[in-house]
Amino acid sequence: MAGVSNQPATVGVTADRRADEQGVLLARLGLRVVFGPVLGTVMVTDGGALRDVTAAVIARPPDYLVANTGIGLRSWLAAAESWGQADALLAALRHTRIAARGPKAVGALRSAGLDVWWRAPTEQLGTVIEHLLAQPLPGTRIALQLHGEDSPAPVAALRAAGADVLEVPVYRWTVPSDDAPALALIASTCEGGIDAVTFTSAPAVRGLMALASRVGMAGELLAALNGPVLVACVGPVCAGAAHEEGIVAVAIPEHWRLGALVHLVADELARRAEAPSVSGR
Repeated sequence: MAGVSNQPATVGVTADRRADEQGVLLARLGLRVVFGPVLGTVMVTDGGALRDVTAAVIARPPDYLVANTGIGLRSWLAAAESWGQADALLAALRHTRIAARGPKAVGALRSAGLDVWWRAPTEQLGTVIEHLLAQPLPGTRIALQLHGEDSPAPVAALRAAGADVLEVPVYRWTVPSDDAPALALIASTCEGGIDAVTFTSAPAVRGLMALASRVGMAGELLAALNGPVLVACVGPVCAGAAHEEGIVAVAIPEHWRLGALVHLVADELARRAEAPSVSGR
């Protein structure tokens, strides 16, 4: 481990999207990186459900739009452009009250020339839904851009409040076609070869534990993650999923960004490496 060897500490990266960027940032700080993606990102912008809901939005513009992610908004607009519907979609959303979950969604909206009506201070979808539920919703139409997976609870809450909800699927998280790297990461973590594991989404936490359970290593993995291994999550939603899976101690950066997550991991591993000499060698 990091505190008993001159070798660089090793960080397991479970992300698929922006994994290379995370790896570069960690390596620049002197850390060794092991990749074990537990999710894949599949775009669904070639037509089907997304094209149908786009047509519905154009035909009857929503009163509200929940802009969940920057990549989702940009991909939706790019898909609409490929269908020759970008101008019509932007025109439909021009007078819509748009609630943004976080800064990346805000950036995507501003790049498209769309105004932000409200932005969640917590960067959490739940906060956006709470704000919408405080509005007079009966008879309104809400477009909810999904975040890689279905959102049954938010959709049900909005519909129960009287809104007509259009779910906007842009991409989906899936199990990677090759799970060997993730299985190797699990084994190395259980064997003491990993000093820290990073998570950038709640589904990644659930995916890693589900994979470990499938191969009969969930107990060993949980013991390692609740033992010597530093578990770092990019934000509170991700950390909440970790707690639900039984991971007790989770580190979260003050700013819920990838760069801040990387620096948190590096700083904490450096602190742990210094701990033996501080304690009285």
